Amino acid sequence: MATLTASRPTALPRAEALGVRFDWLVLAASAWLLGGLYWDGWAHGYGLPDSFWTIWRAAIPAGYEPAVVGVFVFGVGGAFDMVWHTLFGIELGTDALLSPSHLALGLGISLIVSGPLLAAWRRGASGGLAAQLPAVLSLTALLSVFTFFSLFAGPYSGVLGSGARPSSAVLVRTLLGMYLFSAFVVGAALIALRRGTLPVGSLTVLFGVNAVAMILMQGHAPLEIQVAFSLVAFAAGAIGDVMLWRLRPTDVRRLQLHAFAFLLPVVYFTLYLGVVVATIGSSWTVHALTGMVVLSGVIGLLLSFVFVGARD
Repeated sequence: MATLTASRPTALPRAEALGVRFDWLVLAASAWLLGGLYWDGWAHGYGLPDSFWTIWRAAIPAGYEPAVVGVFVFGVGGAFDMVWHTLFGIELGTDALLSPSHLALGLGISLIVSGPLLAAWRRGASGGLAAQLPAVLSLTALLSVFTFFSLFAGPYSGVLGSGARPSSAVLVRTLLGMYLFSAFVVGAALIALRRGTLPVGSLTVLFGVNAVAMILMQGHAPLEIQVAFSLVAFAAGAIGDVMLWRLRPTDVRRLQLHAFAFLLPVVYFTLYLGVVVATIGSSWTVHALTGMVVLSGVIGLLLSFVFVGARD
């Protein structure tokens, strides 16, 4: 957020200072490596079906195949990141979010954290929030990857709508961030809704957990600021869950679906900007503040038409 001032992290201890603890870490990593070596040797010794992937592909739970691919993507991305830094140096500021090597790492992470969500889809998950909490948390983790890599704009890049009347560049950047965030949350909600993994209560988790993670990651803001915008997210998610319960949006109940997709970002940004105006102060015009909220809803509405069109 704009009022966040990141403190300089404490220097990490040198490896020799860790002493025996570091030895145990290396032994644990060695045990993992040797375990895989001996397991593979066991498979060869018993003449089990073998290929590059050996029999372990069959041991991957249904839906976790992309997560396994993500592990390899992340590993390759790590090597790519080392080469990229060697050739071009360490990224600073927004460059760190746009670096191709970091985007490769982000892709790997996205595939890994999506495992429980995809597995729930393969199982045809059903039930309430308690039964589907792993899938909901997986969806939240996926959303959090997206909001992290769009940190250059959005509700957690700064306090949107605060301070003096903005220049055209600031206003455009603000709109970009609101568009992206609206597309992310509505897109995630609609995809989960289609697969039956959006039980009532999941939007509170989705908005709230993501907000807490983003706000705490950004740095040290006054406690009241952190609490206020965390509560905004939880409140918006709770209202979204009420809409989910009352509207019961589906591709058959199209009017309710379009209303849900439009109102979800509108509710969030109405609460967000309301807190900004009431507690921080804003000299932005009423035309800009209200128009930004409406346009965020339009983004959600357009996505809902894509959702319905995909089912025709």
